[in-house]
Amino acid sequence: MDIRKFVQTQEAALKRYRRTYKLLDFLTILILIYTFLILLSADQALPFIKSFEVRSGTSYDLAGFSIPFATVVLLALSALVSLALTLIIHIRDKRINTIGLVEEKYPGLRERLRTAYDNLDLDNIIANDLRQAVSSSVEKVSSSAFLRKRRINFGIMVIIVSVILLAFVTMNSIHVVDPGDWENVLDDLFPDSSDDDLFEIDEDTQENTGAENITGEPAVIVVEGTEVDLSLPPGSGVGFNEGNDSEQDTDFVPSSSYEIDAISSQTYYESFPEGYESVIKSYFEQMAQK
Repeated sequence: MDIRKFVQTQEAALKRYRRTYKLLDFLTILILIYTFLILLSADQALPFIKSFEVRSGTSYDLAGFSIPFATVVLLALSALVSLALTLIIHIRDKRINTIGLVEEKYPGLRERLRTAYDNLDLDNIIANDLRQAVSSSVEKVSSSAFLRKRRINFGIMVIIVSVILLAFVTMNSIHVVDPGDWENVLDDLFPDSSDDDLFEIDEDTQENTGAENITGEPAVIVVEGTEVDLSLPPGSGVGFNEGNDSEQDTDFVPSSSYEIDAISSQTYYESFPEGYESVIKSYFEQMAQK
């Protein structure tokens, strides 16, 4: 068996085993933290947090199951904390020394495997004989020999116990903290400002709201080519305001009575379309006689 290929195969197996250890630690910590949050009734605190109060009470459909929003938040929080703790636990893991582990597990290859690996490119009788002897010996080495089975079994047992504990807490609704106490706790930690401060009205702004717009553009309309300004002059004190009662009374003098009769308009002028003068004059004469 080629020595270089043997070392590479063992390195890949050892990395895979270490990832398995990290996964077991991650799942164990996640379940324990989630169980701890359930005991603290952390899901009942979400409606009192402004960032989550809108979505509180909603749920998501996943593979035919309805998952509450509070469960998603607690799982995400537990996953983040578990990931951080797992990295801290394994941050001091030593770099994998494959050759050292093989020599430690198989004392017959001690110093021989390392020497043969370091002299792979050396071509002489001694080096060739050493590589041949080591190659025949490593054929008996199995990657599973480096798997820490006790470590795997212990991790699986802890996960099973954690799941049983979580199921027991959930099914029996066991809570260390009363769900109603979260409102007082959050009020003490994050005191909200009073409503008066949030909706404070500036008196100067309120007073200036009813002021006349002197510098604004005048309301102008165009009637038959003539511009007419409809804006009231500043300070006139008149307008369409409700309840605008004038303090000065105005006396009206009634006009004298006179006999009702048809009176011709002073602005009347005989400018009729051509061909219709007689018809139009006859119409108005008949109307005046009625």
